[in-house]
Amino acid sequence: MADNKQRCENKLDKKLSENLKKTPEKKLVQLSLHKVPDSVRNTVVSDKAASKKQKRTESSDMDSPLGAPPGTPGISGELKSIQETLSNIQENMVKKTEIKTIMTSFLEEMKQEFRQEIITDVKNSILKEIKEETTNDIKTAVKNEFEQKIENETSECKKEIKERCDGFNLDLENLREKFNAQAQSIRQMRESLNSLQYMAGNALTLANQTQQYSQKSNIKFLQWNETQNENLRDMLCRIMKETVNVDLSPADILAIHRVPGGGRGAPRPVIAKFRDTDTKIRIIKNRSVEKVKKHFIMHDHLTPLNAKLIRDLKDDSRIHSTWYYNGKVFALDNEGNRHKFDILDDITEKLKQRR
Repeated sequence: MADNKQRCENKLDKKLSENLKKTPEKKLVQLSLHKVPDSVRNTVVSDKAASKKQKRTESSDMDSPLGAPPGTPGISGELKSIQETLSNIQENMVKKTEIKTIMTSFLEEMKQEFRQEIITDVKNSILKEIKEETTNDIKTAVKNEFEQKIENETSECKKEIKERCDGFNLDLENLREKFNAQAQSIRQMRESLNSLQYMAGNALTLANQTQQYSQKSNIKFLQWNETQNENLRDMLCRIMKETVNVDLSPADILAIHRVPGGGRGAPRPVIAKFRDTDTKIRIIKNRSVEKVKKHFIMHDHLTPLNAKLIRDLKDDSRIHSTWYYNGKVFALDNEGNRHKFDILDDITEKLKQRR
């Protein structure tokens, strides 16, 4: 309020200065009563117009005051001078109406300016308060709504997580039960599998041994030239008689025939089954004779599994030699140790054993 009052006073001074500059310059003349004679000073001036005086016929000396030196102006001259001064004063004085007009205009302008400033100040103050209150209210409302939403979402999330956790725990418990059942079933199946593997291995070994035993008296002939309408039994008896002088009766040969194999362009192998093992030995012991080799090559008739086992042993660098005798497969390692092998034996583990 003090600032507004000071501002108003400054504007009022400024306005008066501007109006005075716009108003024609009027001088305020001060009448000095000391210059007026005592006779005039005590005289009451009437507002009524002075009556016309008769023409003075007297000399100028009549107008001079009594006892005044000659040439001094008279009373009438002084009155005339005073009247002229008063006329000038009246003309140069600022009239009351002009002051009123100036003050009215000034007050109207000040009123408009005050009104505009007051409106602007009130408007700015109201806007500021509204802005601050609105901002605070909005912040508070947004914060409350945000916190409420967060709380609601958190509650929903907690509820959903709890439900899912309960479901997961239930599923986990079911899976644990199923896993335990499956683990038990797998253990049983593994035990059964081990048992079956053991039984299958035994069965395979027994089958191989049985098959090899049934082929104990057989001889396999390779590179025996094949002819049309050949009689293999008679040919074998003749060759053995001519080459190594072994008497072999056709009745000693229970069966003899060719089997598939031998390769492209090569004669098919011949399998001969003899009456007993002694007859087989009498013949096969001559397999290294050169005269016999010219007709064919003789081997023990091995099962496919025993034949594969002998090939694997021959390909092993740790084995010096391998052979078949009386239904068994034997091998000699590089250190001179002899080992007996079966079709399911691990060669490495078997070689660790010393006999």
